[in-house]
Amino acid sequence: MDRDRRRRFGQNFLDAETASLLASDIPLSASDSILEIGPGHGALTEPLLSRGVPVTAIEIDEECVAVLQKKFAGNSKFHVVNQDFMRFPIDDWLKENPKPWLAGNLPYNVSTGIVAKVMPLLKKTHGFMCMVQYEVAERFCAAPHSRNYGSLSVWIRAHAKCKMLRKIGPEHFTPRPNVDSATVLFTPRPDPLEAPAEFFDFVQAAFSQKRKVITNSLSQKYEKEKISSALEKCGFSSNTRAEELSPEALLTLYQTLSAN
Repeated sequence: MDRDRRRRFGQNFLDAETASLLASDIPLSASDSILEIGPGHGALTEPLLSRGVPVTAIEIDEECVAVLQKKFAGNSKFHVVNQDFMRFPIDDWLKENPKPWLAGNLPYNVSTGIVAKVMPLLKKTHGFMCMVQYEVAERFCAAPHSRNYGSLSVWIRAHAKCKMLRKIGPEHFTPRPNVDSATVLFTPRPDPLEAPAEFFDFVQAAFSQKRKVITNSLSQKYEKEKISSALEKCGFSSNTRAEELSPEALLTLYQTLSAN
């Protein structure tokens, strides 16, 4: 595969030994199925199939699709779809394939978008195990009061429990990236946060001026007096910053502001 093609699709191929370790981290049962995102040449696909579960792979690159079809020819449990996952109708697929596991060694350049797309549908799955750039994994799993906690962390925590599983060095990839990677396990919250779409616009605004008090961050959307009043009603200090608030606390503040 040529270098320009790899760069376009953000592809870094994982070695077989590490792929086997990653596949073993998914607590599969015999009745499960897997939707794999970005299988590449099938390094992760192979150990997943070896566990006896059906795998549907979504792959954007026609060259990789040809490799996969040849590699797994005759395996009735393998199916590949040549499509950009960001355009893949996953909601429709889940109606016909209830409660699968999702998995993937995600291209660095679209990993955030893929995870953001999956989160509202996570409750229809057993969970999602993926590999991303280590710094991105830190943002995914960040908790309030930490430097990596931001609007993306809130979006994820609204839908999932997040756990970093393994840190993977660049020596396990071809071509070798300049950064470390990590695997992350998302499992559905039993009580996903019920919030309107506008709430997440509010969250982005709250984090728009990181390290500043939330009164300043939200001042382009609300009058400062109104923000201060809402903070007081919620029992929050006037010096509160967005990174100090859990998703639930942010939702309470949003509802209080919307009610005034």
